[in-house]
Amino acid sequence: MAETLWSARFTGPAMIERNKDQSVSVSIEKDGSAASVTSATFTLYDPDGFKVKDAVAATVAGGTVVGVIGAADTASKDLGRNWLIQYDVTISAKVYTFYNDGVLCAARLYPPIGQTDLIARHSDVVNLVSTAKSDLQDYVDTAWSDITNQMYSDAVPFWKFRTPSALRGVMFAKCFELIFRDYSTLFDSGDRYSELAERYAETYHAEFDQMRSRIDTGEDNTIDGDSVPATATIYLSSGPRRWL
Repeated sequence: MAETLWSARFTGPAMIERNKDQSVSVSIEKDGSAASVTSATFTLYDPDGFKVKDAVAATVAGGTVVGVIGAADTASKDLGRNWLIQYDVTISAKVYTFYNDGVLCAARLYPPIGQTDLIARHSDVVNLVSTAKSDLQDYVDTAWSDITNQMYSDAVPFWKFRTPSALRGVMFAKCFELIFRDYSTLFDSGDRYSELAERYAETYHAEFDQMRSRIDTGEDNTIDGDSVPATATIYLSSGPRRWL
């Protein structure tokens, strides 16, 4: 019998804050329904492959598996990429393994806008929310995931940014692109919502290229000089490279 192809819904790499109690999670589903998870464990590996947490019991709530990381687990660890999280999840008497990579950072970066800001730009936008939604938060969350995943793929260490407002432009553009694209599916393809979605998609790319932020390169609470292009290419002797 073929293994079930579950959807392990990671929104991005795990941002693990050093010396803090926190949790990491994954939501598992199939055909829009949460998996019936009977038990689960999670293992946390540092960049050297050392098991910081070794197959410890995880909390299960419906199809969501949550692992707890204690402050002491990371207090003496070096900041950086290449952490690995392994979830071993039992569903219908079978064990499935899901992986996600992570970054040990000094602090998380949070979205600089919310529903209040979206309404301030388009006052009627909340009135257009479909009956399946009660607010605009899903669009904010999705935009944030899309933006940070794009930067992560480009090796841009967005968690080191110390000017969160630098992301307001890209957040507005991506949120409104998602919102109006969603609305356009309810109407004729030539409606004004489709046009707005296209306009904001173009704005997003322009805003992304123009982002500038103060950077805490060493994550030691020392901001390095003036604001720099948040997506800048750094030219070294070996050729162009992205942020390390």
